[in-house]
Amino acid sequence: MRSPVPPGQGWIPIAFGALDVRADDFAPGADVLVVPTRPGEALCLLGEGASLWRRLIASAPAAPTSFTPDENAILAHLSDLGLVTMAASHPAQITDLQPPRLSSPLHELVYALVARVAAHQGIACVFTKGPALRLQGLREREHSGDVDLWCDPARVDELADALVPWGWDLAPDPWRGTTIHHTATLSPRRWGCEIDIHRRFAGLVLDDDDAFALVLRDAVPLRFGGVDVLVPAPATHAVLAALHAVRPEIGAGPRTPAASASARAFLSRAEGTVARARELGAVPVLRRELEPLAEPGSLDADAAGTPHDWEWRQQPDHVRAYWMAMRAVSWPVRARLILRFVWPPDDVALASARHAGHSATTPRRARWIRLRRGIRDWVRQRR
Repeated sequence: MRSPVPPGQGWIPIAFGALDVRADDFAPGADVLVVPTRPGEALCLLGEGASLWRRLIASAPAAPTSFTPDENAILAHLSDLGLVTMAASHPAQITDLQPPRLSSPLHELVYALVARVAAHQGIACVFTKGPALRLQGLREREHSGDVDLWCDPARVDELADALVPWGWDLAPDPWRGTTIHHTATLSPRRWGCEIDIHRRFAGLVLDDDDAFALVLRDAVPLRFGGVDVLVPAPATHAVLAALHAVRPEIGAGPRTPAASASARAFLSRAEGTVARARELGAVPVLRRELEPLAEPGSLDADAAGTPHDWEWRQQPDHVRAYWMAMRAVSWPVRARLILRFVWPPDDVALASARHAGHSATTPRRARWIRLRRGIRDWVRQRR
């Protein structure tokens, strides 16, 4: 016999993201696309299950007595899936159902999912780049291949670990365990969308905590998949996008005119970008692109400081770049990193070989290929 339901409680629709895909070209017969509150893949609700879930959105909490026995059986199954619960309220309650804002509903749901997981862990985060730039009028291209977010710098690894059960794996990273690298990358097992969790943005003079606090201070909400996610204010977002546009790549040479033009376009599309670049400590990197927007000579006082992750990325080869990057850590940490780069762990060695286009079949062979390649590049640059 079912236990009596306490007063004020009833069935509530819950999800870590939800979209109305009836009018979308997602799949024949698709009705509601949802991310359950338990780790797993997105699910598509059809027929009676979708109708009941929609009904709950308008009437939750809904007493079980308002449903037939068959309907309650369907709701019990949805409860097992993590899509409804018996309660008076719930942090993941869905209160409205909207069509997708992005061209890829699944990509949109990744934003909602990551925001929910971060909130559950109590980790502040701000989503950067991607389709938010278009929604803010800062670029024309709508879609991006991955999801980028900037979170509390001290909790990057914690958030990455919390997302692994949902269908991602931490990408091999020789810098893991240090603060040298500014991004933790998660590779998808099922979702088809990488996640990059930033501890900082390359090119800023401010330290990690101060820079994140400044970005978080005036972040604004956008609604993706039924969840409000934070994105940088337009002026802040324009500065960050400009930094990314001119970010150097190892061995790529000087900044190109096209990169500068892209950065200038971002900076000119939002009001207050000069002031925000000063606050963030982005003037040393973006001075050339900011000067047309600023009063003559007004940037002189803000041109000092050392931008994070910039000088080492300008080096002509990886050996020089990595050696320069390691100057920021103590000698014991540096020694461990040198050993890790010369003879890396299995996952790093195999990933490095794949990235370089080699088909190494064993970690040992991949290590030798990596070592020979590093020596060859270093010798070539010495000449």
